[in-house]
Amino acid sequence: MTPAQLDQKRQQHSDVPCNGCTACCRSDRIVLHPQFDRHDDYRHHLEPHAGGQVRVLDRKDNGDCTYLTDTGCSIKGKAPEICKRFDCRVLLLITPTERQAIRVAQNAAMAHVYAAGAERLHTLTGTPS
Repeated sequence: MTPAQLDQKRQQHSDVPCNGCTACCRSDRIVLHPQFDRHDDYRHHLEPHAGGQVRVLDRKDNGDCTYLTDTGCSIKGKAPEICKRFDCRVLLLITPTERQAIRVAQNAAMAHVYAAGAERLHTLTGTPS
């Protein structure tokens, strides 16, 4: 995929064949979109970001998203915009290897997200096999 196609893919709702994978629900902060997400609909808190603050979904003590259950996302129908658009395959393709290593060093669970993207990469339309 070209960089333009990848950027376009990031703007659309995701079509990742997760097949029960929840790596992205366990790995990183889930930021609520100020325009698309009604923050009152979610259990969240404020975190510092780029000189300001962002609203981030709460996490369980083990680091999982507060809405992750044994059977998957408990709010799938009304998940935040970032969840609807997240594509581990695209993340893998747009993140340079050096940056991936940094992200994994900052949060070891990100290795599972990149691995999930690599495992599913063949399902991304327009990507060479």
